[in-house]
Amino acid sequence: MQTEILSKAATQARGLAIDAIHACNSGHLGLPLGCAEIGAVLFGDGGLRYDPSAPKWLNRDRFILSGGHGSMFIYSWLHLAGYELSLKQVSQFRQLGSETPGHPEFGDTVGVEATTGPLGQGIGNAVGYALSGKRAAAKFNTTEHTLFNQHIFALHGDGCLQEGVAKEAIAFAGHNKLDNLILIYDSNDVTLDAMAEQTQSEDAERYYVSQGWDAITIDGHDLTAISEAIAHAKSNDNGKPKVIIAKTTIGKGIPEVEGTAAGHGEGGAKFAASARKGLGLPEETFYVSEDVREFFAKNAECSKVGKANWDATYAAWSTANPALAAELESSVKGEIPADLVSRIPRISSWNWQRHSRLRRCSDQRSCKRSTTADHWLGRPLWFNKKLH
Repeated sequence: MQTEILSKAATQARGLAIDAIHACNSGHLGLPLGCAEIGAVLFGDGGLRYDPSAPKWLNRDRFILSGGHGSMFIYSWLHLAGYELSLKQVSQFRQLGSETPGHPEFGDTVGVEATTGPLGQGIGNAVGYALSGKRAAAKFNTTEHTLFNQHIFALHGDGCLQEGVAKEAIAFAGHNKLDNLILIYDSNDVTLDAMAEQTQSEDAERYYVSQGWDAITIDGHDLTAISEAIAHAKSNDNGKPKVIIAKTTIGKGIPEVEGTAAGHGEGGAKFAASARKGLGLPEETFYVSEDVREFFAKNAECSKVGKANWDATYAAWSTANPALAAELESSVKGEIPADLVSRIPRISSWNWQRHSRLRRCSDQRSCKRSTTADHWLGRPLWFNKKLH
């Protein structure tokens, strides 16, 4: 692990967040500053498998920022990692028409995997991605060729665990043994308007374990601990999803607000100048050093090797399995059979004795539809093939 350059990258990512939020006097500093070391490991130390030149690579790892309010986290790291997100766009954070809206928007920013903002929903998105990854592996992987073995990451905070959607998704993932799912819990003990102890007191590690997960608690600012925890989570396909509970300091780098509820939003932006000085950054705003740029450029080149190896596997698999290949390519394009509507059973009149439940009627239609468009995700869960 190249600790020195990763630490420098984390500091400069903090600087980008401070400058962007100070420039528009709006946004959330707490998460981007508190999770900078996590970002450095994910995007700079092999935590995530990705190729910035091929952002839609089918077997890439996915990263979802459940705490979407901390969007400068993902924008800073996408820019540093070499995705098609310029420094100019980073500097136009929250400006109309920019590629860096206040919350991550799928389709607006290259590298953003899901639109997030409502707390907890990103955990649900990640569980959905993990489920689809398992289904893709079950359907398309063969004894000779492995097309799909990616991992799904999501970064969430204390507030996400207060939402019912998160709890339901966590239970679903544990029950269905989605061991390709890795959550990173930004456990800074702070919520929007108060310390977390005012509103929640559950033991997060024991809670996750009770739901069928593996859980570990680490120092969220220790690069080595983060790297080792992620590597272990990715290598341990034991039928359990994983959570890494990272103890962090919200707003780290702005002494006036760090570790307090005031560090959550833009409250620390007014201390931008002194914070930059304390972090050892130059007066130049939106600063990224040449050695950090070179480091990530080399990473990007290395990532192309993994993508090229996968492409070779895909070509061999496609030749050996033409029918599956045609189905996968059709799915990726979002194609559906031209006569799909005619294949769905029509119900000419409603009869409560014939159709005792609206749900049952809907299920019949969904099941029929799913047999003709297998990549369609709206089918009833119990119609899905076994995941394991």
